[in-house]
Amino acid sequence: MFYGWKLSFLTLGCNFMLQGSALYCMNAFMEPLCDLHGWTRAGLNMSMGLAALMGQLAMPLAAAVSTRHSLRALTTLGALCGGLATACMGMTDDLRLFTLFFIILWVCTQFSGGVVGNALMSRWFRHFQGRAFGLANAGTSLSGVVLPFLSMVLIHGFGVAASYMLLGALTFLLAPLSWFLVRDEPQAMALHPDGRRHEPRAAGVARVNASFTALAHSRQAWFVGLAFGLALMTGSAVMSQMKPRFADMGLAPYPAMLLACLSALFAALAKYAWGWFSDRFTPLAAARCIMACSVASLLLLRLPPSLTGMALFSMAFGSCIGGLWTVLPAVVSYYFGSRNFLPAYKFISIFIILRCAGFPVMGLSHDLCGSYALADAVFGVCLLLSLVLTLLLRRDGAVEDTPRRHRH
Repeated sequence: MFYGWKLSFLTLGCNFMLQGSALYCMNAFMEPLCDLHGWTRAGLNMSMGLAALMGQLAMPLAAAVSTRHSLRALTTLGALCGGLATACMGMTDDLRLFTLFFIILWVCTQFSGGVVGNALMSRWFRHFQGRAFGLANAGTSLSGVVLPFLSMVLIHGFGVAASYMLLGALTFLLAPLSWFLVRDEPQAMALHPDGRRHEPRAAGVARVNASFTALAHSRQAWFVGLAFGLALMTGSAVMSQMKPRFADMGLAPYPAMLLACLSALFAALAKYAWGWFSDRFTPLAAARCIMACSVASLLLLRLPPSLTGMALFSMAFGSCIGGLWTVLPAVVSYYFGSRNFLPAYKFISIFIILRCAGFPVMGLSHDLCGSYALADAVFGVCLLLSLVLTLLLRRDGAVEDTPRRHRH
């Protein structure tokens, strides 16, 4: 096996633990935390929104730091700090302290996995980038299959604090593993990207100015950033509270959690599928397709509130939203080139800050309307705007379009 695939699996594990603890586990913890400490869903969602905001603000920071410091050290440090923060989240009944630890965890998701993980994939792969991004980012969705249900069982058996302690310990174990496995680039092991016998030829790839000023004047950068920022806002908010949504629609706690896990399973499987789609066709085609499918899947909420309708929505929405974190880095590399991945990703990540706005929208919708109907309407408009923005992107503006056409 090419060593780069081992790093893909390691990044999958980092995303599994840190992204899962920050995002999907709230399906299990939201109601127990509110009951235990007297917090409201709106207050806890505001905490999630603030933590997500800080996490998204850390994206450009992580991209900038990654250009100057060892990816091996950053991945290891992210796992250490993330594990400690997760354990501490169960040790306080003060929402402000909980939010502080939550912020640290969200920031660490960009260093252990996240931006640093995508930077590793961009260095270790060229022609198989889509699949590498898909495999690495599948950990986020796979965590939604396992961790919420595991957390729910642990909470019922041992309580909130013990559950967070175990999650923190498992995350902490990723630190020595990262230090042992990660190498910043294939040349450090006398290898070449994709496991080839020589360095991939760069012929036909145009040079592009990837400075912040140039990107700020780039039509493609703005359209890509806004499209994925709005789509990720929708996906993160809805997927983080699937279980409470299904419980509010009349399901018992365990069936509701199983449907939430089913959605995450389809999201995980779809990540590699969308990566293959990006490699086989173009990332632009994948972006347009995933936005159109996301709009269609959200419309399934208009079905009568039956178990069949909930299951269809769970599978369809997970399959569509699951691929966003796969297609985004592929689109960035496609439009601005692998050599410019980090500076371009740093600029695009500014727009991903929109992601954090979805959590307060969900909380306020539930407190004001008693349901997520208002939030669903807002998210439907956001996904339509994302689709329109991807349709406005032009293929001839992509730096790596020529080699892809030649390859296929």
